[in-house]
Amino acid sequence: MGLARMLPRTEVIVVTTPPVAAQKVAARTADMARKGYLRVAGVIENMSDFTCEHGTSYALFGSGGGARLAAEVGVPLIGQVPLHPSVSAGGDAGTPVALEEGHALAKVFADMAEQVVTTIAPVVPMDGCSARLLERVEAAVDAGVLAVSPASRS
Repeated sequence: MGLARMLPRTEVIVVTTPPVAAQKVAARTADMARKGYLRVAGVIENMSDFTCEHGTSYALFGSGGGARLAAEVGVPLIGQVPLHPSVSAGGDAGTPVALEEGHALAKVFADMAEQVVTTIAPVVPMDGCSARLLERVEAAVDAGVLAVSPASRS
């Protein structure tokens, strides 16, 4: 959160799962972000449901948690990611399901990304000091001078 406050136009997307307990934790995250002067841009609900091979969907962890949290925080629900084995398998293999052309889940991720860049937090041109700072950070990361750990990306 400290680094996020230093970067221009940093915004937070809160991810939750359907259970009420998860919503409470995610609500505290949103509150902490706002106290740190970071805008909460929206909510994503992970593990929203599970659809088995014969097409029946089951809300294994309940339903509507993302929508309830979004309403409580006063931000839009960006999307719901269903529970599917290919998500963890792709992550473990280093090939995220979001990049698998034709996969139904890839469309879910693409739709959320489209909503973020067009409606939730549209990309704006940057110039001035902030743009130069960002260019220098990117150059340092590319050169290996500044290491970004996987844990800091989440």
